Amino acid sequence: MLFEIINGNLGYRIAVDTDDYQFNELAGLLNELAAKIQNAEYLNPYLSTEKIKEAIEPTVLIQKVQDYILNHLEEDLPSTKELAQMFGTNDFTLKQSFRDLFETSIYQFYNDERLKKARLLIEQTAIPLGNIALLAGFNNYSNFFKAFKKKFNQSPSDIARQPSNDLNSDLDSNIVN
Repeated sequence: MLFEIINGNLGYRIAVDTDDYQFNELAGLLNELAAKIQNAEYLNPYLSTEKIKEAIEPTVLIQKVQDYILNHLEEDLPSTKELAQMFGTNDFTLKQSFRDLFETSIYQFYNDERLKKARLLIEQTAIPLGNIALLAGFNNYSNFFKAFKKKFNQSPSDIARQPSNDLNSDLDSNIVN
């Protein structure tokens, strides 16, 4: 239900006629929330401002998906089905259009962008590599190290780093805490 609300499918409702009182109460609250958002004419910021039913130009659609991915690199990438729902298309069209425009898969694009972000942080800051891995959206350093080495043919520790200064030290302590 929450996923439906987030994606702008505000006509979706949950049946509240089960034997479970708590479920019925929660379902009623979610239904009320969906109705209030629908009455406020909520528009998903990642969808076209025009009606969802109207076809979106594939290039414009993929640019919106690209923007979404670039703005959410530190988060897990939604499945292609979830992305397709978010942008008012189907997963086949999304995958095919993305590959046609970028000559790579959605997941590979996402992973490459996370690694580019990490490399930039390595080159321009003195933040510890483990923290950079987390900032780039990797759950652990081992996965980050393998992906980085595969992409750039060198380990993160082989990258020339900017000398440490007080600003970077402050950043380090804030990230660790």
